[in-house]
Amino acid sequence: MNETSAPEQSAKERILACSRKMFSENTFAQVSLKDIASHADVSVALIVKHFHNKTSLFEATVDFTDSSAALFAGPFATLGQTAVIETLTAPENAPYSMARTITVTAGDPESLSAIGRRIKSDLLMVLEGRITREAPGASPAPPLRAQQALALLIGLSVMRRFGDTDFAAYPQDTLVEHYGQVLQSILDGH
Repeated sequence: MNETSAPEQSAKERILACSRKMFSENTFAQVSLKDIASHADVSVALIVKHFHNKTSLFEATVDFTDSSAALFAGPFATLGQTAVIETLTAPENAPYSMARTITVTAGDPESLSAIGRRIKSDLLMVLEGRITREAPGASPAPPLRAQQALALLIGLSVMRRFGDTDFAAYPQDTLVEHYGQVLQSILDGH
């Protein structure tokens, strides 16, 4: 069993690596299982064996855990500032960028649902857990505060990347001070 498991694991890793690259450079509709199979040097049948379909494969490639770790690091009292700094300084082509990932779906409902599930598990639930542990008594309840905070960060990411063509003209320290305070107020429940 180990003799066959090692090559399958290697193939699965190649499939995921090729999929991440292809989905980050093309829209969901532009990527086919046949293209991924060709780049990963595997058969389409092997992709289906591991992931069942393109949507499940896409969901497996979308991973916001690194983003979550960077956004929600450090002391709770400065979490707003930390998350805003990370949002403003993350590489624009980072594969874990929420704004970038959402744009590659090109509005495809299945891929948007897959991203939504990953945002909830990798980001929203992590932030809700921190709020519940570190500022549980404030109002509104932790789930709503986590949702508000994440909405602000996603909006800030969208504005930075393509929502405001003059965004780069704003001094970063001004943005961090303003949005950091707003975000911290949401997190604290004020």
